[in-house]
Amino acid sequence: MEPSHLIVKALADPERLRVFADLVLHDPGTSVADLKTRHPRAEKALTRLFEAGLAVREDGKVRAAPDAFKAAAAAAREAAPDAPPGVSPDVAHLYSNGRIPTLPVNRRTRVKLLRDLANRHFAFDRTYTEREVNETLAAEFDDPLQLRRDLIDELLLERDLGGTEYRRREAPPI
Repeated sequence: MEPSHLIVKALADPERLRVFADLVLHDPGTSVADLKTRHPRAEKALTRLFEAGLAVREDGKVRAAPDAFKAAAAAAREAAPDAPPGVSPDVAHLYSNGRIPTLPVNRRTRVKLLRDLANRHFAFDRTYTEREVNETLAAEFDDPLQLRRDLIDELLLERDLGGTEYRRREAPPI
């Protein structure tokens, strides 16, 4: 079973959720005896929390292991990635359900995304029509015209004087 499913199942029970919350609040840990005084069914809850990787035993104490959420999220992304195939790992986190929901505000991140789009969709030795560019970018983002303008502004695409033909170009480093 996927780690994310184990976590959801473990925290679906209100008692286990309370025990986990208690562990989080008593960082760097608490003894099982102290936990049992606050939660009579703590021992049963701990079994499922240990199985899900949400709790660990160290030096006679039990503590929460919130890194389990990061690991589960990474495993879920790997099993069913949000980004389309071939997307650079540097920008894969910007995708949701195979599309770019919003453009990054940070210029460096936005340029990484634009470089990735240009590298995946536009060859250096080919001329593209405006329609081809727009259709390609529409598959990635709801505003393909904005993406096209950004690709031109960042010198990843160049447009002829008539505005009907586009070519890929190598951008200067940022």
